[in-house]
Amino acid sequence: MRQYAILVALLVLFGCVLPDPPANNTSTNMTENVTDNGSVIVPPANNTTTAQPLPPGYTTNLGDYVWVNYTLWINGTVVDTNNETLAKETGIHNPARNYAPFGFSLEFNKGVIDGFVLGTFGMEVNETQLFNVTPDRGYGPYDPSKVVVIDRYYNMSHFEVVPAASLEEQGLTNLTVGTAFNTPIGDVFINDSNEENITLFYLFIEGHSFRINGIPQKIVETDTENWFATIEFLLDENKSYVLPDLQTGAPTNFKVIDKNDQNITLDSNHIYANETLTFEVTLIDVEPGSQAGQ
Repeated sequence: MRQYAILVALLVLFGCVLPDPPANNTSTNMTENVTDNGSVIVPPANNTTTAQPLPPGYTTNLGDYVWVNYTLWINGTVVDTNNETLAKETGIHNPARNYAPFGFSLEFNKGVIDGFVLGTFGMEVNETQLFNVTPDRGYGPYDPSKVVVIDRYYNMSHFEVVPAASLEEQGLTNLTVGTAFNTPIGDVFINDSNEENITLFYLFIEGHSFRINGIPQKIVETDTENWFATIEFLLDENKSYVLPDLQTGAPTNFKVIDKNDQNITLDSNHIYANETLTFEVTLIDVEPGSQAGQ
């Protein structure tokens, strides 16, 4: 598991000179944004029905854009719904959520699980269907390889040598020894430079909290004798975070399933992996063969 700690440290340190770019966590997956209690938040984008009148007896087909109301049960328990009254009754209500018809395109690999797309085929407006989605059409089997252990703390040197070209690409030019600029981790000074490389010096301050690559962290100790700082990942047990994938660097949802004095255990399996999903879906409206709303 040590390899994962090294990979995470590399992801954290890479690109730490400038602040994170604006986050883009918008998702088209109806069950992508999950709250700590397991309920699901439907993105509020495009929940307004704008479909034209349909031919008599029209049923949904591939490529249609549809709006539905739905409720999701797992093992007989409601875990998600866009019915606000039901959400309140079952204790999963989220005041930040827009409880409105869920709009999506009836296509595969467009962010909505295959089983939900398949279950909505062939429906007429105002029709209600109850169907099950097995893991192979839902969130897949539970994959133990998606559970990784990382170090809770890591050490970072006050000094870092970076290619001069990398700073120029970030708009930092004409840098001379003594030049200072700010980064999320703290103030940085140019300690040395030549045509190829620049040596940075980080002015670490104990207690300073920051985020890099979306990961909340804190400087817990500095050692000015050996010139390094000890930094802690501020990840809370049973909470989920969007962190870089350890292999690809892509934003990935991880849940902290264990935490001790040395390590943090992360799980990127979907919370509904290996579960059979029971949906009740009512078709509210449909726009035939349209990509509207994407």
